[in-house]
Amino acid sequence: MFSVRITNDAKSFIVERFAREGLIRPGLMIHRQGPIGDLERTSYGQAKWNIERRHPWKAQIFEIGDDNDALVFVDGLSVWLALIPRDGELGVLVGVRDGELVVEAAA
Repeated sequence: MFSVRITNDAKSFIVERFAREGLIRPGLMIHRQGPIGDLERTSYGQAKWNIERRHPWKAQIFEIGDDNDALVFVDGLSVWLALIPRDGELGVLVGVRDGELVVEAAA
């Protein structure tokens, strides 16, 4: 079963962000972020790809819509897992680092 854990620091950070954003139905969305590709052409016209690989997960504050029935509740917070767990993934841990939410693989 895919689990979501939120550190105490992250929970405080999220609750403060909910209040600051002024959202009516705030939630936390956890999703995957893929690599970013940028195509350039060499002076000979050949394709040159620059691929930036990013951390696999991201957490964002969002407004919950009326049709969002895929929510789970973690420590009293509404969380939308906008991803399909892959084989072997146990879950994620949401924390705070350098004033930003970070999502890491659960151990």
